[in-house]
Amino acid sequence: MNLKMIRLSKPNPDNLFSNYENQLEPQYFFTSSVSKTLFENSQRTLLQISEDEIRDYINNDDLCNDEEGMFPKRSVLTGEWYIRSVSFEDDILSIETALLGTDLGYPDDYLGLELIFIYDDESKEFAFDGINSSAQ
Repeated sequence: MNLKMIRLSKPNPDNLFSNYENQLEPQYFFTSSVSKTLFENSQRTLLQISEDEIRDYINNDDLCNDEEGMFPKRSVLTGEWYIRSVSFEDDILSIETALLGTDLGYPDDYLGLELIFIYDDESKEFAFDGINSSAQ
């Protein structure tokens, strides 16, 4: 399945929960201006890794397929995804994403995937550490 990152369009000055229905831009939680800068400087790479990991997840037949009783079902996914929130604390970066599905008959949040990265102070780089899933 091919993926397409979408950007939700409404400004989020109060840093509220973001979802496809309210169209608010992502929530951001940084413990300092340094952690914010580290994320911003690596954002392009982090988003590419995130998209690659999401693609691997939904194309893995053991994790996502169309069998009876399976969640998530690949046939329900639209291929569109967005960032719901970003948090960075104690060298752990979490990028929460939502993938859209049509299980309700129209595009809406279907699958949440949280991508975890660990920041290594020595190498000054983020390393992918794993992925967690949730129903939306």
